[in-house]
Amino acid sequence: MRIQVARVEQVLVDAPGALDTWLSESELERLQRLKVPNRRDQYLSGHWLVRCLLSQHFGDKPGAWQLIERSNLPPAVLGFAPLQVSISHSGGWIAAAIADGAIGIDLEQRRERAGLLRFQHLLLAQGEAPDSLDLDQLLQRWVAKEAWVKRHHGSALPEQLVELKLLPASAETASVQLCSTAAFHLGITALATSSTWQVDFGQNEVLQRTYWRVCPSTAPGEQVD
Repeated sequence: MRIQVARVEQVLVDAPGALDTWLSESELERLQRLKVPNRRDQYLSGHWLVRCLLSQHFGDKPGAWQLIERSNLPPAVLGFAPLQVSISHSGGWIAAAIADGAIGIDLEQRRERAGLLRFQHLLLAQGEAPDSLDLDQLLQRWVAKEAWVKRHHGSALPEQLVELKLLPASAETASVQLCSTAAFHLGITALATSSTWQVDFGQNEVLQRTYWRVCPSTAPGEQVD
C-alpha cells in the first residue's frame, strides 16, 4: 500500500498540461462539471498523484495509467480490478492512496473550525465528556471517523457519524491510524497491516500517531470491524 501527501501546486507542476493525453474520457467529463478553479486543481492533482503512485509501485509512466470514474465511488484502475484507490484534499493539500484491499484516507488541514463545536456530540470518543476537547482534538476525531467511512464508501452524514464509536487502541488493534503534522491530520484505515504501508509525507514531520478502534452500531448478526 502506498500513500502520498503533497501540495496541490507541486503536483500540478509535473502533470501534463494537455489533459486529454492522460485523463480518461470519464475523467474529462467529470472535470467539465467542476466550475470552481480550486476544485478543478484538487481534482487534477489527486488523479495525477494516483498515477504517480501506480507508476512508482508497478512501473510504466504515470500518464500511461487509466482511471475510470464511478458513481459515488473512488475511481477504478483500468485493468487492475483488485486495486483500490482513495483520494482526499483539504485547502492546498492533496493525498492519494493505492492498495490491494479496502482503504480509506481523510486529510484535513489544521486550522480553527469553530463550527465543529456544533457537531461534537457526533465526534466524541467513548468516555469523553461534552466540551472536554479543543477544536483541533475534535478535528482529529472527525478525520478518524471520515477515513473509516470512506473505506466503506459511505458518507459522513450526522446519523452515520453518531453510530461510529471511537475507542483508544494500540497499533495492533486499531481500525484507524491518525498521523498529525504541524500542517494537517491524515487518517488511514486499510485491511493491510501498518507495517506494510509506504507513506510519503513530503517534508512534513509526523509529530504524533494516534490509534483508534472504530466500533459501528450493528444489527444482530452483522460483523463489527
